[in-house]
Amino acid sequence: MRFSLFLISLAAFGQSTRFEPPRQANGHPDMQGVWRNSAIVAAFNVEGQEAFYNEPGGKSVIVDPPDGKLPYLPATLKQANDNHVHRERDPTGHCHTHGVPRLLVPPFPIEFVEDSNNIVLLSETEHSVRIIPLDGSPHLKNYRSWSGDSRGHWEGDTLVVDVAGFNGGTWLDQAGNIVDANEHVVERYTMTALDTIVYEARVEDPTIYSRPWTLRLTLRRQPAGTELIEYDCIEGERSEIHYPGAPKK
Repeated sequence: MRFSLFLISLAAFGQSTRFEPPRQANGHPDMQGVWRNSAIVAAFNVEGQEAFYNEPGGKSVIVDPPDGKLPYLPATLKQANDNHVHRERDPTGHCHTHGVPRLLVPPFPIEFVEDSNNIVLLSETEHSVRIIPLDGSPHLKNYRSWSGDSRGHWEGDTLVVDVAGFNGGTWLDQAGNIVDANEHVVERYTMTALDTIVYEARVEDPTIYSRPWTLRLTLRRQPAGTELIEYDCIEGERSEIHYPGAPKK
């Protein structure tokens, strides 16, 4: 059995390339505000037999490969299928951070804070913080974390973020899809309308997948005054009986 990432899109991607974004004093696009995925996200058995927690099936967020399926190596596909049986292993169920690119996929709000030197992503879930330096500094050495080490730069009006240094413990979704410590992600954030960012992530992990793959989704700006609220989740939570998919005892 093989699983993939899916969504039901609530907005079209086809925006005019002539859009002129609001700009910071340095001339780069001003993406500050609260955003979230504009889609209902799903993890769904590709044979169409079973849908999972809060996740109706729909079109895949994966745009490459074109079939929308994760290009697993045989051994790691077995591991992902076993994870699906034991979804209580999902690190987010233990209140660990979602990692990259998973952080951008669920419909939880994320606040973008920006100046000429850094972009900071403040997530409501687990109250995680991603600091993205824009100063051209190299990745940290001998560093491993749930969200890795991010380094950003601008390519025209697109923010490009290179992410490495993962701890290998994150999942991609609640269905059990995985990456490991060899994960490398290149993210692209492009504002295509005043209230729209197209987010794209290319994921490379040669010990898990036979080839790199790419996902794409749309972030929508939330109404003025939207605030991140308390997310009461204690890292290391062990109440497995309450996890989605956990076996009942």
